[in-house]
Amino acid sequence: MLNLALRSTGQRPALFKRGAAAAAMAASCLAPAQAWANPSADTQISDFADPNFKGAFDGDYVIVAVGTGYLPDYDGSDDYSLQYGGALRGEVGGIGFATRGIGLELDLVPNLPGNVELSFGPDVRYRMIRSGKVDDEIVNLLPRLNDTVELGFGAGVSVKNILTPLDSVSLSTGMRWDVSGNGAGRSASLQLSYFTALSAGMGAGVSAGTSWYDDDYADYYYSVTPQGSAATGGILPVYQADGGRKDWDVKAYYGIDFDGNFRNGGFGLAAAVSYERLTGSAAETPITALRGDRNQYAALIGLGYTF
Repeated sequence: MLNLALRSTGQRPALFKRGAAAAAMAASCLAPAQAWANPSADTQISDFADPNFKGAFDGDYVIVAVGTGYLPDYDGSDDYSLQYGGALRGEVGGIGFATRGIGLELDLVPNLPGNVELSFGPDVRYRMIRSGKVDDEIVNLLPRLNDTVELGFGAGVSVKNILTPLDSVSLSTGMRWDVSGNGAGRSASLQLSYFTALSAGMGAGVSAGTSWYDDDYADYYYSVTPQGSAATGGILPVYQADGGRKDWDVKAYYGIDFDGNFRNGGFGLAAAVSYERLTGSAAETPITALRGDRNQYAALIGLGYTF
């Protein structure tokens, strides 16, 4: 009865806008702690599949957010700390944008009528993976890695109104290449997410995904060279990493608008938890197997404002 009433009154699009606005605010609030605060992670927490936010608000919008998270020092580390940062997300002139740590992702595909939305655009990242001091005293003895610049693309498809007029399922993928001359290879990811608005001012979602990398990426980040092993006094043995699947992960998040209506802008708050299981060379490298943990956890909270 509810769905029939919504169709007959023309409220269905407005209700989906409510759900999309809730998703946009939730993801934006979480992005600061996910990415900017943890640039040493080779696949950052922000790399989960966002719900599709097209048409979330009437016209252009910008969300500014700050946040904090309890995150590992780097992928495979068992040292955790509170980290913080800021982020932007929005849509101007039909072009969507979102900061991804020290990087930017664009969506160049215009809004489509109906229940299916597509996204595609460039993605650039700046990575600082073990390029400075790390908390683990043995891993810290390894030669520093150079900062890298990655350039690639992101693409996705989102289907609205799956179970209710307020929900969506999104499938996204991305691929990036090191363009800074460090020989850090290529990485890719695949993510599936579900998001639903629980009311005009509350929303929740879950996502699951996996990522993988080529031999050059694995060698750059996970191999231990003879020189590196010697620097640790042999505590970390020589290891040659290979390309393959890096991990699988699951995440859950929740968002709330302070005045009870996401679509009129203003302040909102979001929280999330994440579990990542490293596989292949990411888990087998002595950096993880001897000095860290293949099980990775994160907890995040963020505050955002929509203009």
